[in-house]
Amino acid sequence: MHFNTRAKRKNRQLCQNFQINKGKIRNFLVGYETQLKDKLIHGFSFGFSINSCFSTSLNKKIFPPNHKSARENYHVVQSKLNKEIEAGRVKGPFTKPPFPLFVCSPLGLVPKKEPNSYRLIHDLSYPKGDPVNSGISPEFSAVQYQNIETVIDLVQSYESNCLMSKTDIEHAFRLIPIAKKDHHLLGFHWDKQFYYDVSLPMGASSSCQLFEAFSTALHWILNAKFQIYGVSHLLDDFFFVGKAGSNECYSALQTFLCLADKLGVPIKSEKTQLPTTCITIYGIGIDFTQMVARLPMEKIEKILQLLSKYKCKRSISLRELQSLLGLLNFACGVIIPGRAFLRRLFDLTIGHTSPHYRINLNSDARLDLKLWYSFIENYNGKSCFLFKEWVSSDFLKLFSDAAGTYGGFAAVFGSKWFSGKWPPELIDLHITVKELFPIVLAIDIWGPLLANHKILFLTDNSAVAEIINKTSSREKNIMRLIRRLVLAALKYNIYFRAKHIPGKTNVICDLLSRFSFQEAHQIAPWLSPTPVAIPPQFLHL
Repeated sequence: MHFNTRAKRKNRQLCQNFQINKGKIRNFLVGYETQLKDKLIHGFSFGFSINSCFSTSLNKKIFPPNHKSARENYHVVQSKLNKEIEAGRVKGPFTKPPFPLFVCSPLGLVPKKEPNSYRLIHDLSYPKGDPVNSGISPEFSAVQYQNIETVIDLVQSYESNCLMSKTDIEHAFRLIPIAKKDHHLLGFHWDKQFYYDVSLPMGASSSCQLFEAFSTALHWILNAKFQIYGVSHLLDDFFFVGKAGSNECYSALQTFLCLADKLGVPIKSEKTQLPTTCITIYGIGIDFTQMVARLPMEKIEKILQLLSKYKCKRSISLRELQSLLGLLNFACGVIIPGRAFLRRLFDLTIGHTSPHYRINLNSDARLDLKLWYSFIENYNGKSCFLFKEWVSSDFLKLFSDAAGTYGGFAAVFGSKWFSGKWPPELIDLHITVKELFPIVLAIDIWGPLLANHKILFLTDNSAVAEIINKTSSREKNIMRLIRRLVLAALKYNIYFRAKHIPGKTNVICDLLSRFSFQEAHQIAPWLSPTPVAIPPQFLHL
């Protein structure tokens, strides 16, 4: 008991090197969920666990070399290391391992956006075979973030006009003290000497979850204690929105800055932006005056470069594919209709962990990459905000139908309509292909009128609904149509889903698809006297 008390006293003394005011945060968290509150208060008092069950019982004295990025930038690493030691976030140097069981992981440098600026990484995923991260269960690394959609929803909730501001927490992960029991897992060596982290490293798989727990608590304090609801956060980034012509946005920002000061949370003053109508948050530009989201041009150029490089390849490494998918996934924060279509490419990475593993790109994968290339090479990086509400095809008066071998296809959009006979290449195809064809054709033709909508297609064909929702099929002809649908949706910024409605009747389109035009006009006199001309290039898969 005496030993435990002394250990706790040492841990508490260690945590005093960090800036977070434990008494103040305890007071502000009154009313917060008990388990989360207790975990935070205990963590800032005695240190947080990285939750690794990594076993050092064999006492392996393995000191893996630091990554090339660190070795080739000696002065950068040494300068950062000196600052970390001075701030009390790193202990050392030691001439020999400071613990009987001491695990070393390599250091690395990752470039930041700013020229000649780097982030120091303590890579707990190395060495291969037995890294510290291998002992961290997925339950301690899983984390759900707010994203750019949250920001856009907040902005759109101010229908007349709004102002936006933002700020960043400085040092972020390094504000989180680590429990003494985990110090031996956070070792590294540099210039023939040994060190260990006593603050949350950039490189533990549980780091994001641990810091997000803290930033989520700060978000809750703003909501519960200050009634500030126009706020979003992602790790260390905080975003505020308020009604234009009022003090709402400025007051929210200043309240957070005051809260941070009271708690001892440092702020990056150079990243703090006062209220404005145009701002970059989470790496994406938001312009309220134009109601658009913008991707940085350097991201678009990088995506285009990689797509150009990979779209015709038969195989690429897991690391190359993950890098491309990371960029495309980021882009889909703005290009929302592309999200579901990425799933097919992500599926190629399942079950593989080695970054050098070769991923086979079959013809379908290459066609998917070519579709993305076709869109991105003509994309200006700007997408309008989608309308907030989903609208059904019934609400839009958008209907389609397909008859069998002796009929054709048709679609109606308000008073507009088209009808046609099956081209020779389609006449003998499965009914699912035929049902999907006029839907795709409708988006090809009327896409400009449907731009920026969230559309729910209602269909009596369950197979068509499933295919549209998955944007995937094993059937080659269906995939040709799906790619057309996706490309049109990307072009016109249409976010779509489908719903199966059993027994759904569609009398007008049924008549048009059987070329009973006179009867269709008798039932629906609002239809235009003449059909919309179908461009010949659209009459193919």
